[in-house]
Amino acid sequence: MSKHDNFSDSDDAPSPEQLAAAVAPGRYIDAFEFVRLGKSTQGNAPITWFERLVEDMPEQEPGAMVSWSAHADKGPLGEPLIVLGVDTVLTVQCERCLGPMPVHLASEVPLHVVETEAELDDPDSFDVSELDAFEAGEAFDKVLGTRKFDLFEQVEDELILCVPYVPKHDVCPEGALPPGLGADESGNDDEREPSPFAALAKLKGKPDLAS
Repeated sequence: MSKHDNFSDSDDAPSPEQLAAAVAPGRYIDAFEFVRLGKSTQGNAPITWFERLVEDMPEQEPGAMVSWSAHADKGPLGEPLIVLGVDTVLTVQCERCLGPMPVHLASEVPLHVVETEAELDDPDSFDVSELDAFEAGEAFDKVLGTRKFDLFEQVEDELILCVPYVPKHDVCPEGALPPGLGADESGNDDEREPSPFAALAKLKGKPDLAS
């Protein structure tokens, strides 16, 4: 029996994308060896593999990819870090015209690798002599390191944090506005501010010659 045969008669059988993602090169690393040996890695993966990211989003562009990189580093107090970089173009829904809208998502974040669940919630402890180094550093996000650390999970989490809360086109495409939504609400037309000369002319009871 092949390693996937146990899925054959199940309603929960993984999709081809899930199976491919599960064995994607570079997806899993030994987090402790990675930081100890100062390793680095990078790669690309189809955006559709990141199901939480694209859930409830419009259909993504064919061939849309997520680029990611990771390298080991140390914080000012010697904290073991994995510095994660992510980059993609995600198709979201414009909140103004309700049409599809591409947004560029890019970020780099240092992740503090800890060994136990307790360390995830405990505040950092440090000697007072290390205060200057601590203050010069950052409040790193903590992640629980494992011998099979899922980089894609961290990539997806960071991309989700990058998605704009209320995405809107700077200028919505012509004809994309829902019925009843006027040009003033679309943001397509320039909002011309009243001329200060016009206000002054009204006060003096004269026509605005600067309009």
